[in-house]
This record gives sequence, C-alpha cells and structure tokens, in this order.
Amino acid sequence: MTKLGLYFEEEIGLALLFKLRGPLKAPENIVIVSIDRTSSEILHLPDDPEKWPRSYYAELIKKLNRQNPALIAFNLHFGETRDLDNDERLATAMAEHNNIILSNYLKQYSLPSANRQQQFRYERIIDPIPILDHAALSTAPFPLPKTSSTVKQFWAFKNSAGDIPTFPATVFQCFLFKKAYPEILHLLTRINPALVNHLPNHVDRLSKQSPVFQMFQKIKAGVTGNDASLKQFGQLVEQSYYSSEKKRLLHSWLALLQAPDSLYLNHYGNKETITTIPFYQASVVEILNSDLFKDKIVLVGYSENIEPEKGQGLYTVFSNSRGENISPIEIAATAVANLVDNSWIKPLSIKQQFFMILVWGLFIASSYRLLSFKGAISIISLSSTTYLVVAYYVFSMHYIWLPVCIPIMIQSPLVLMLASLSHFLKSKEDNRNIHKAFRFYLPDEVVNQVASQTYGGSMHQYGEIMQGVCMATDAGQYTTLSEVMTPQDMNVLMNSYYGVMFPQVTRHNGIISDVIGDAMLALWAKPVADIQCKINACQAALKIKSEVDHFNRSQNQQLPTRLGLHYGEMRLGNVGAMDHFEYRAIGDTVNTATRIEGLNKLLGTQILVSSSVIESLTGFCTRELGTFLLKGKTFPITIFELIEPGDKDWFRLVSTFAESYHLFQRDQWSEALESFITIGKNYPNDGPTQFYIRYLQKQMPYFQKNGPPIQAGIIDVGNITTLLH
Repeated sequence: MTKLGLYFEEEIGLALLFKLRGPLKAPENIVIVSIDRTSSEILHLPDDPEKWPRSYYAELIKKLNRQNPALIAFNLHFGETRDLDNDERLATAMAEHNNIILSNYLKQYSLPSANRQQQFRYERIIDPIPILDHAALSTAPFPLPKTSSTVKQFWAFKNSAGDIPTFPATVFQCFLFKKAYPEILHLLTRINPALVNHLPNHVDRLSKQSPVFQMFQKIKAGVTGNDASLKQFGQLVEQSYYSSEKKRLLHSWLALLQAPDSLYLNHYGNKETITTIPFYQASVVEILNSDLFKDKIVLVGYSENIEPEKGQGLYTVFSNSRGENISPIEIAATAVANLVDNSWIKPLSIKQQFFMILVWGLFIASSYRLLSFKGAISIISLSSTTYLVVAYYVFSMHYIWLPVCIPIMIQSPLVLMLASLSHFLKSKEDNRNIHKAFRFYLPDEVVNQVASQTYGGSMHQYGEIMQGVCMATDAGQYTTLSEVMTPQDMNVLMNSYYGVMFPQVTRHNGIISDVIGDAMLALWAKPVADIQCKINACQAALKIKSEVDHFNRSQNQQLPTRLGLHYGEMRLGNVGAMDHFEYRAIGDTVNTATRIEGLNKLLGTQILVSSSVIESLTGFCTRELGTFLLKGKTFPITIFELIEPGDKDWFRLVSTFAESYHLFQRDQWSEALESFITIGKNYPNDGPTQFYIRYLQKQMPYFQKNGPPIQAGIIDVGNITTLLH
C-alpha cells in the first residue's frame, strides 16, 4: 500500500472502525493516579507539579503499597536533584518495595556528516538522578510517534536508542515477570537451556542482578532467533496447565517479541475512560476501596488539565468538540493495557493489504462486468455491507484491522459510479438509437414526449389541438407500375421517390404524419395560429414539385406527383386501441387536404391550395382556379394553383385566365367558353383551361335550360367526375 493509501486508511478507515465499535469497558488491571490541578489546590501545592516536594511521591508509594499493587509506574522524569532529604525519602520508599518504574528521557543530538547538507542524528537516554535510578526496578522512555492529527501509535521499542523497550513495554514486561517469571524460565529451559543460565533465578533479583531491559534483550535474541523456537514456545504455552491469565500474558509477550517497533493503540474511549483517581485521593488511600489497587498496575502522571498551556492534551479518535482530549498518562495506560491483553490493533501486512484490495477490486469489477446494472448495484452494495460487517467484527473481537477506506469508500463507490455512468451512457445511447429508429415513424418531439411520458395518462389521451397546414400527395401511375414491377423493384423505386420528398418536408420544419403506398401526409402545425406554418408548407410544396420533376427525368418509370394543401384546425396525437396506436392528424383539415389533392386530376394541375392557406401570404405566385364543392363536403372552398414564377407569357396566361373565370362567375357561360377556347388555342397544355372548356361544353346546355345546380360560380365536384374522361 502506498503512503497515501495508508494515510487514508489511518485517518478515515481506522477512525470509522473505532466509531462503529464505540468505547470499551475500562481494563480491570490498570489504574491511573492523575496529578491534576484539583490535587494541587487541595494539598496546597504549586500549580507546577515539577515543583512539588518529592516527599509527596514517597508517601504515595507507601500508601499505595498497603494495597499490594503489582507495579507503580511514574510517567515523570526526575532529572534534577531537588531537596536531598526528599530525594532520599523517595529513593528509600522505592527500594523498599522494588516495584517502581520511572521514566527516563530521550534527547536527540545531531552531528555534522561528511556531506555538510546532511546531519547525523542520534538519541541518548537521560536517566533520572542516580539515587532514584538505582532504586527503581527499571526505567524507560515514553516517546510517541510524530503525528499531524490524532495519536494512533506508540513505540514498543526504540531502535534509534539501541532497540530498548519503551515505558509501556517495560511496564508490561515487569508485570509479566511479577506474574509468570517461573513459568518463563521453565519454558526457556525447554527451548534454549543455555539462555537460562544467564538469567536471574528469581524475580526479586531482577533489578539487582540484571536490568530488566538487558534481560529482555537476551530473551528476545534467544527466542526470536529462529521461527522454530517461536512456534515451539507458543505450542508449549498452549499445552501447559497454566492459568488462563498466565497463558494470556505469555501469548501477549510472544506476540510482542514478534511485533514491529511501533504498535497501533486500541483506544478505550475518551478522557478518564480508564479508571482514574486524583492524586489527593490516592494520598489518603484508607478512604478508598481496599481492593482498588491490589495486583493492579498503577500509573502516575500529569492529567491534561494541569497545565493546558504546555499542550499536555492529545487528540484521539474519541476526542470531542469541547476540547476534552486525552492526557499522556492515559495514552501510556492504554498502551500498557493493550500489551497486557494482547489487544493492540494489528493491521495486515503490506502484502496482505495489497492482495485484499486487489481481490476486492477484481470482485466488484467482475460483478459490474458480468451482471446487469441492477444486479451489479445490488451485489456490490450487499458485498460492501458484508465486508464492512466482517471488518467491524474482526476489529472488535480480534483487534485485526482490515482495509476499509480504500475498498468501501474508494473502490466500491468508484465502481458504482462507473457502473452508473456506464449505465447512463448506455441508456442514453439506447434512447438515442430508439429515438433514431422512431424518427423514421414519428416526429422528434413526439418521440421525446412519449419517451419521457410528459403527457401523463394513457396512450388514448395523448394528443392536442393544433392549427396548421396539412399537405396530401399522390403519385400518378403508381397502380400501373405496381402491376408490371416486382414488389422488390417497386420498393426500391418508392424508397428513392420518398427519399426526394421527405427531406424537403423536414428541412422546412414539417413532419411526416403518414405514408400509404404512393400517398404521403405532411403537417406544419402549432398550438396557436402561426403564419410561418403556411410559408414553410408552401415553400416545401414548390421544392417537392421541383425535386420530383428532376427525379422523374432521371428514371425510366415516371411518378408525376400531385399535392393538395389546406389550413385549419386538427387534432394531432395517438389513434388506435388496445396495444396498437398510430400518431396521426385527425379532423376536417386532413380530409379537405386529401380532397384538394384529388382535384389535381380534374384540373390537370400539380399543386393546389385552399384560400385559407394563401390568406395573408405574400411572395408566392398563385392562380385562382375557382370555387368548388368538394366531394362529401357541405361548404364550398376557393382553390388556387401554387406555381413557380414564370416569364411574361406565363403572366399573360394568368391574366387572360382570370378574365375568363370572371365571366364564368357572372354566369356568362357562352362568353366564358369562347374566352377559354381562345386561351386553349394559345396554351393547349394548360390543365385548368382545358377543364373549363370541357366543363362548359358538357354542362352549359343544362345550365341554359335549368340554371346552375347551386349558386353561381360554384362547381360541384361530386357531379362532374365524368369530365375526366
């Protein structure tokens, strides 16, 4: 694991596990005697504990030893001689009971090296004053690893000072020797008999015959020299008939022999979670529980509130927002309790962490790749929860620290985020493909509305009333060609034909509403009346005529096209039932446009529009062709031909046609017929002129005898279909 990964695991993962677990029950074999401000006030002593007479510490030792504690350890450095009488009184009290451990001090020094840009750094132990150093069972320093945030580790051994055990490790070993020294000698006799000859034969001779830290170094070198000795030591402890307490202590000691120099603290909780007795109460021990200190490790040191300006308080994962931090003596007590109970936090090795993170990453990545999106989300979420539960369990019950931050807070969310992003992109791509596919059948805005279900309700209800132009088209000779061409060839021809027409509709902001065989229905509609719909529809109609004419010139098969346009109200929406619907325009506007398109056959034209289409329009060339009562309709409408601008001869045709038509409107049929015949001679291919010639020749005798069937100037299309022949 990289330094950055370890940082995240320490600052976030480890903190999370502590928060999930919560505070622990205070260790039963540890008691703190705190040197606090309250004690200085009650005992009328200076606020600075360093100025307290050492006779008070001598009296404390005497009174505590009345309850037979296992050890009394002072996390205080008596580095200077004060009052000689008080120093002697303290030394006498210490020597009398032979269970006192003092702190010494590690001082850093630096020497210049050959490379002037670097310095050689080393540490030297500053012991207590000689009279106290000789009286103590042992002395040891208590440095803490440097940290920028909370206190997480403590030194068990200080390699830079000669691999000496630190204050917590020394206290633990002395406690172990007090409890199980004969058992240790017996086990070492089985493993390394030669080593036993160099060790004291009784625990009471430890400080006199051999310093504790030197003896420990000998044992450590003799036991940890090979893996077989360590394994044999553990097996012998397990097979022995020792008490459970002694087995626990020996297993913890064996673990310490193999542990790294710095260990992770297993915090019990916030300030004063570990049993804490103020100095002034411990000085009058008679009023306390008689078993409070019996067989316990008593740690004496400054509490964090004695001199806050000196920064005695330390942050831990349980520190609260009110600034109630933990004191150094409580850190020392936590470390000692961890060693006694073999409960310090044990992280996996770097290789194990890397392997676990790799396997976890492969697992969740495989889940994402092999399962559906919902399945992957479920499996990854469930697996992450299970992993966190397992990590919490082994942390709480076995003090094993599994990586949490990287697998649960980085890898899993990252894969979930990638899965969500991939699902989003895939869904977006699917929607794009669906939208692209539906564009061949429905307008874009309809696809968007249906896909997003913005319309609400059922499919029957989807639709809205619109104002716009409906264009109906029809291809001549389609039926004839269908008889002589194969379906495949006909399909190719019609696809090419519509490939010319459709782009003109969409380019002019129209939509293709329906296609049946050779007929197309196109729409230009808005919720409110908009003249731009008329303009776009007329421009599209002219462009379609031009493109189809060009198409026909390039084909062997001709598809002359007729167009009819009408403007009005329509309902645009779903039409259908059960599980089949089509998006279409419904209303009289659609029917009328279809009838107008059919009128092209009668008039010999290509583009016909109703008066409602050209109303208010400018810039288009039109010719009024007459007022017609279309088949099946009740009210007549005026029809115009929409044409491309022509030359002067074309304008002459339009002008003379208008004059002839006005004669027809005034029921001057003979004059109108003569006028149309004259035009027909000059313009024999003009369809409307030929229509009126045939119409008047056929109907004029009837009109002269009975009058027109309806009001003057209106042609009833339903009664004149025979004129097409």
